[in-house]
Amino acid sequence: MPALRLVCFDLDNTLWHVEPVLVRAERETWDWLVAREPRLSIPFDAAWVRDKRALLLRGRPDYVHDLTALRRDAMYRTLLDAGVDDPTARRIAADAMDVFLHLRNQVELFPGVLEALELAHRRYRLAALSNGNADLKRIGAGRLFDVVLSAESVGRAKPHPAMFERALTEAGVAADEAVHVGDHPEHDVLAARGAGLHAVWANPLALPRPDALPTDVPALDRFDDLDAILERIAAAGQPSRA
Repeated sequence: MPALRLVCFDLDNTLWHVEPVLVRAERETWDWLVAREPRLSIPFDAAWVRDKRALLLRGRPDYVHDLTALRRDAMYRTLLDAGVDDPTARRIAADAMDVFLHLRNQVELFPGVLEALELAHRRYRLAALSNGNADLKRIGAGRLFDVVLSAESVGRAKPHPAMFERALTEAGVAADEAVHVGDHPEHDVLAARGAGLHAVWANPLALPRPDALPTDVPALDRFDDLDAILERIAAAGQPSRA
């Protein structure tokens, strides 16, 4: 029976609730932009930038692998639409992205997360696998992770198997020696199992269990239970690929 050696974690809505963070970050970044360039105040607003992101993503689906570039380029194009010259628009958009990233990383960990990560770090190697642009060093948890990967650094977003494969390679473990913990049924749970890893459905927001989840996938409702779930997975042995 292979030992459990690597525990991978999704970040947004797994270790913290991301939607309130993004709403605040977008609002305050927009206020910063308007203060920097008043021509944005009429007729543009934060919703305009969101629509611009959606338009850019439809034209270039590869933006899904680099959400930082998507946000920056949407702000840049909004500035151009407001009449700002190209060099100035590029400079302001880059500065605004720095503002956004600072705000985006002001997260509040779910109860018990830090303690669970510290305990897991003493027993296993830890990896962070995220489609987003959270920065664990800014958040203050970077010291606990041996491998940190994003869609931007890998060039592929989950559910593509590339991020899982890269994590296994960097950690030097086999797929059946690893488990992935994440909130998204497809991008995290089913994708991890498809790559040969064990999987845990993280449900700190107390959502109804999705019908798409296999019945044998454990649910992590409270991070106080993480260690016990990992021990049960290690005892069960070979993961299913279903």
